[in-house]
Amino acid sequence: MGAGRADTVADALLRTVVDGEFTPGDTLPSEADLANRFGVSRLTVREAIRSLASTRVIHVRQGRSSVINPVERWSPLDPRLLKARGEASGDPLQLPRRLLEARRAVEVSIAELAAGRRDDQHVERLALWIDRMREADRDADVPRFVEADLAFHRTLFEAVDNVFLDALFQPLSSVVRDVRAQTSSVPEIREHAIEWHARILAGVEAGDADEAREAMRGHLMQTENDMDFFLARQPVAPSGLT
Repeated sequence: MGAGRADTVADALLRTVVDGEFTPGDTLPSEADLANRFGVSRLTVREAIRSLASTRVIHVRQGRSSVINPVERWSPLDPRLLKARGEASGDPLQLPRRLLEARRAVEVSIAELAAGRRDDQHVERLALWIDRMREADRDADVPRFVEADLAFHRTLFEAVDNVFLDALFQPLSSVVRDVRAQTSSVPEIREHAIEWHARILAGVEAGDADEAREAMRGHLMQTENDMDFFLARQPVAPSGLT
């Protein structure tokens, strides 16, 4: 039994919850019934349920049927659940906004510290990532743009060289990637990101902590504004969860 098949079943189960077939507090059908429904073995179903239990979508009870947990208990650090939680809550941007709050709490200080600790190699690499963002934007290559964007921010962390700050932000990295892939699909958002990254670089290169800090703050505020303007109007799939 491959992990891929269990993941497919887990995604299908998650969709039944988002679509309202099963709601928080409901018990799932038996493993045998689910195996018959999805055309897989009971072992595959068991692995799928275990996967969803690890992210707190499902509560497994020994000797009894598994139960769907309330949406607010679902893991916020699993990118697979980001969209599902948004659909379930009726506000697809709720978690991305919360993520930006967390980023502001950490990355504004990172930019400030990087201005005082960076060396010439850090500056060169920051400039390189901005150049690659521009190239990817011209080619409308969203995945390449996202990778360059994330590499820019990662280089700031490397310039600061603080393992405790790394540890604070590392758990968010996969979720940040998922959100950036969504926002960077909009050309205007890519343009704004390039502009603000250039401002951050200017502050860091000049060793001006205040300029770097405020540029990062402005970048994250612009991202939130763009998200509200360009993405909030996208239709949300109906959900039976409340």
